[in-house]
Amino acid sequence: MAQNNVEAINDRKRRRMESLCRTWLIIADRLDVADKQLFELNLSIAIKVVMHYSDDLDILKDRYGINDLAEAPKVAGLMTNAILKYRPIVPKHCLQDCIEDVDINETLAIYHGICICASYSGQGIGNLPMIKLMASPYFKKWYHRIIYLVKERNYTSEALIAIFETLCLAAFPEGMTTEAESG
Repeated sequence: MAQNNVEAINDRKRRRMESLCRTWLIIADRLDVADKQLFELNLSIAIKVVMHYSDDLDILKDRYGINDLAEAPKVAGLMTNAILKYRPIVPKHCLQDCIEDVDINETLAIYHGICICASYSGQGIGNLPMIKLMASPYFKKWYHRIIYLVKERNYTSEALIAIFETLCLAAFPEGMTTEAESG
């Protein structure tokens, strides 16, 4: 593999790890999520998430003939799938009751995917289109349906990509036409 190809892949992994950690910090500091204080991001598992994402992205690029950067929905879907597979948010203590009922990894996966899609609409994470989306009366219903899907039903990374493509079409159209800068 060419040296600059290796550097590009390593840079992709670094940026994706930074965005994953940043998203967890936003959830932990700002979002109203039940029982979030009982959990922390496990960096060893987060590394596995990023490695899995990077491998899947290489496969997707090869399959669809993507030579450069991937679109935001593809990045969002692949990262969501990797987060849900490895579950990097873990309990701080082992003796917590009913910990299996908490949707914290699902919340991280979906919110991170939305952040990826929103950040390509010009203003970055927390931009006005994202605020508008999350304030919409339909968002909460959509969000709970997606949580149910990823927690209780079967899905593929391609299905998650399609969900984020649809989200981009409705709320962040630039994510469909602009290549992901942090993919």
